[in-house]
Amino acid sequence: MATPELHLPTGSGRFDPSALADVTSAFVRAVDLAGSLIRLSDVDVAAIDAPDLTIPGWGCGGYTYGPHSVVLALDPAAPVEQDRILPTLVHEFHHVMRERGPGCGSSLRERIVSEGLAMLFEEEVLGVASEFAHQPIQPDDIARVIQALDEDPADEGRWFFHASDVPLWFGYSIGYQWARGFAASRSMTASQLVDTHAPEITAPFEATP
Repeated sequence: MATPELHLPTGSGRFDPSALADVTSAFVRAVDLAGSLIRLSDVDVAAIDAPDLTIPGWGCGGYTYGPHSVVLALDPAAPVEQDRILPTLVHEFHHVMRERGPGCGSSLRERIVSEGLAMLFEEEVLGVASEFAHQPIQPDDIARVIQALDEDPADEGRWFFHASDVPLWFGYSIGYQWARGFAASRSMTASQLVDTHAPEITAPFEATP
C-alpha cells in the first residue's frame, strides 16, 4: 500500500511558498489523524489553482474522483486556513475509502448518506463537523426529501447548494443527522460505517418521517 501523496501547484507562481507550506501541513495532519481509522492508502491529492471551485468564504473546496483521487481547489487570493483545509481533506478521505466499497453513488439517497457519513467522520476525527452539518431543518423539508430519495441522478444543486426551494446545505445537514442517529443506534463510528450501504442507513428514518 502506498502512502497518500500531495501534489502542489507549481506552474502559475500565484501561491506564496508559506501558503503552500500551510497546505502541506494541513495535509500531513489530515493523514495522521484520519488515515489509520479508515486504512487510508493509495490516494493522490492534487491541490489546484481553481477559485471558481472553492466554497464561498472558505478559500478551498474538496472533490473526490473515484477511489484514488482527490482535488483540493484553492483560491490564491484567499488566505490559506489550515482549519478549513483540514476538515475538507478529512471529509474527502472518507469518500475515497467509501468509493472502494459501495461507492458514493449518484442517487439522492446515496449522495445524502455519503455526505452525512463524511460529515460524521469530520466529527469523529476533529471533534466537530463543519458548519454545513448544522443548518436548521424543518419537518416539511424532511418529508420532501424522503419522497425524493430514489431520484437518480440527484439534483445536487437543489438539495445541497440551495439552488431553488431547499435551504442552503440541507443535504449535508440531513445526511449528518441521519448518519449520526444511525451510528448512535448501532454504537458505531463513521469510520466503521464507511462500507455500509445507503438503504440500511436511511431505512429507520424513512419509517418515521
